[in-house]
Amino acid sequence: MSKDTSALVVSEDTMLSHDTETTLEHVVTIMPQLIHWLVKSGIGYNEFTVALKALFYNEAIKELDAIKQKKTDSAISLLSGLNRRDVRSFCQTYGEYSLIDQFNIQLPISVPARVVGMWINQKLPQQIPFQGEENSFESLVKQISSEKHPKSILLELKRLGIVAEEKDNIVLQNSSFTPDPQADESKQLLTQNISDHLAAGISNLTKNTNFLEQAIFADELSQDSVDKLNQLSTDLWNLMSKALVSAAIDYCKSDEADTEANKRFRLGVYQYNE
Repeated sequence: MSKDTSALVVSEDTMLSHDTETTLEHVVTIMPQLIHWLVKSGIGYNEFTVALKALFYNEAIKELDAIKQKKTDSAISLLSGLNRRDVRSFCQTYGEYSLIDQFNIQLPISVPARVVGMWINQKLPQQIPFQGEENSFESLVKQISSEKHPKSILLELKRLGIVAEEKDNIVLQNSSFTPDPQADESKQLLTQNISDHLAAGISNLTKNTNFLEQAIFADELSQDSVDKLNQLSTDLWNLMSKALVSAAIDYCKSDEADTEANKRFRLGVYQYNE
């Protein structure tokens, strides 16, 4: 464990078990790619941590059920790290110690998003001046926050492709609010694949299961060698996927009359190089 990570989790008056300490270290190692995706998409710390509260609440309830321990505000607070006020608020909103559908949670809205929301709600023109006392981009930002500089908000909205700057005017890009079915489907497939990959590996670690979870790693390679390995990987995957899809279709047909056929199966392959 590195000194930097150790400083993150251990202080002079704190002693964590080896499993707790190393688990946190490895989870933090995974997070940068997810944080990169969040920041790239305009999602900051506040929005993310509010979403996480419900997830920690749910997992604490599941763990108490698994160990057959009585659910109380104190027990959930201890396992999840949430304060008891948050636990009680969840109970009052969603039912006493009921699991929360995280997709129905009202998340905080960032200042840039609130600026755009006010722009639309006030029915301002698609193009407004940056400066001015009324009906300007500056005036919108000042109505939302006195702490955020209008130029900083503008740069963030430009980065996200929500507005464009034309001379002294700011133009709202309507295309940024139009769903992209192909991109949405790609995100959904990625999250499903990653979720099951993590579930397999973590189950192997915590429940002694034996899910297939392997990778081949090689370094000190030339670009030509990487290209050849990429092609070999694609060729082998094409052969294997055809065989698996054919077998899966046959098994689905044979299981149609089985009332206990309620299981699902996923086999995934990924390739990455840098």
